[in-house]
Amino acid sequence: MGDCTRGGDRKVSVCALVPYPPGIAPSQRYRIEQWTPHLRGHGISIDLLPAIDSELMRLLHNPGHNIEKAVLIMASLPRRVKEALSIRRYDAVLIHRAATIAGPAFIERLVRMVDRPVIFDFDDAIYLLHTTQANRRLGWLKFPGKTELLCRISDHVVAGNSELSAYAARYNGNVSIIPTSVDIDKYRPIEQQSTGRVVVGWTGSSTSQTHLEMFAPVLSRITSQPNLELRVLSDRRPCLPGVDFTWRPWSAESEVEEMRAFQIGIMPMPDDEWSRGKCSLKALLYMAMGIPAVCSPVGANKMIITHGENGLLPGSTEEWIGQIFALAGNPALRDRIGLAGRRTVEERFSAAHSASLLAGVIRSVLQQSSPTPSIATRAVVSAACERSPGSYQ
Repeated sequence: MGDCTRGGDRKVSVCALVPYPPGIAPSQRYRIEQWTPHLRGHGISIDLLPAIDSELMRLLHNPGHNIEKAVLIMASLPRRVKEALSIRRYDAVLIHRAATIAGPAFIERLVRMVDRPVIFDFDDAIYLLHTTQANRRLGWLKFPGKTELLCRISDHVVAGNSELSAYAARYNGNVSIIPTSVDIDKYRPIEQQSTGRVVVGWTGSSTSQTHLEMFAPVLSRITSQPNLELRVLSDRRPCLPGVDFTWRPWSAESEVEEMRAFQIGIMPMPDDEWSRGKCSLKALLYMAMGIPAVCSPVGANKMIITHGENGLLPGSTEEWIGQIFALAGNPALRDRIGLAGRRTVEERFSAAHSASLLAGVIRSVLQQSSPTPSIATRAVVSAACERSPGSYQ
């Protein structure tokens, strides 16, 4: 606990219940993990408590092994219960996405009954069921309906964009938008080489790689040009029939160096509910590095990018092909759009800026919370947990 009353400028300690080990999952890396050092400057310390260890994380990325995965997930629960019961030594609790990677909201309910304010943070449409090919058969264990419960029982909800904020606002009157952000000291522009083939790059996880694979017919036309090369940086080799491409395995250590080879960055997405909940991380990474971003006009992309100024938003196949060809043939255009994108990230999407917004939320929640749970609070939690348990999980 801190050394004086809640709120104000005193030192604050926060327990962050996160799903995954540090340094792996993009949602954690570019939100909670990236904000932690900046929060220290605001007098707020964050302890990350992941739900699973690195061994289980590696296993989850591989197809099969379903029984072993289920056993290891269940084996992690007793430790999670112990952690949930120990949060009284902190001033507040931050739950990122969910306190566990699978199962009903048992841990979240337990946390809510402890005398500490709860902040819920999410950056994807996790209220929808969305699985990878490797874990499709275990998808039912995700219980996406518990996102509604988390919104209801939290003192404050932090959403990554306006689409997610609108969802959270149905269940909670205290919602703030804090965008996923980029460490602008780590992701920096470099002087691009104008000789040789122009590299069109894509980076992401196996989950979002399905969007790239759906885009294969367009990519095959783009890579048919001898002056263009498609390079994919991900944790799984993509399936792109008819497309000439180079695949590089993703790692946290090599990510920035690999992306420095990109001269154009792409982010194709379908216009569906899941995609509209995305926080445009790919676009922000490209823009932070001065790489012109060419993105589908879906969701947060339209909020971040002004077409023709700090990025491009092609809406049809012919626009995609024409705009990439235009960038490939015009280094000055690439430089202009890339530098404008960098300025956008510096002004609105830096890790320091987003961390300052979260610091404000944490201080506000502590100032508004009571030293002990009120009867009304207990009643709200009880009602939320009892009402339609099938829908909340």
